[in-house]
Amino acid sequence: MRRIIALLLPLLVAAPLMGQTLVGVRAGLNRSTVSAEGLSDLEGLVDLDARMGMVVGVDAAFALAGAIELRVGGAYAQKGFSASAAGLGSISGNADYLQLSALARMGTPRNGGLSVGVLLGPWSGFLLSCNAVASIDLGELGSVSDSESCGDDLKGTDFGIAAGAGAELAVSEGLTLALDLIYWMGLADTGDLPDSGKNRSLAIQAGVVIPFGG
Repeated sequence: MRRIIALLLPLLVAAPLMGQTLVGVRAGLNRSTVSAEGLSDLEGLVDLDARMGMVVGVDAAFALAGAIELRVGGAYAQKGFSASAAGLGSISGNADYLQLSALARMGTPRNGGLSVGVLLGPWSGFLLSCNAVASIDLGELGSVSDSESCGDDLKGTDFGIAAGAGAELAVSEGLTLALDLIYWMGLADTGDLPDSGKNRSLAIQAGVVIPFGG
């Protein structure tokens, strides 16, 4: 994770010095869950579901070679999961992260029209907040729920690999509309236990891209 941060910071500083920089502002929905080997023992007893949250970010992209660009960005991403057992109750975990990424983009030429491409690269996340909500089903008596912070149960950092695809359509000389679909796969356990789970999320985001310099 430290290597990822060491990579991102110099690129953010150097981007304006490497010709035209494309600055993107994007927002969308983030469908996330947690994958844990320990939960396989509960298969059939517990229903796992995803958390639908939002993702909002800013990035800067510049050309590396030919059709390859490097997109360096930061985003606020809502992640988490929910689980329920029939007749027992449910639990949900909501974790919000500051997410940094350095994604290589290989796409068709930017010639004032439509450009499509694929994205691949590393990301790192820093936990901003965490909240857990548990609900117990009491049958005819209804249910009882409780909410508390779970920040002490999660690691403060996360990292992984992202892969996706996107399309950009130039509507004027200085404005391009963008749409991305990106899968963020966590590689680190989110907690202190080996089977505490790894973050998985699929984000669809739209935004605008504006050129600077060059």
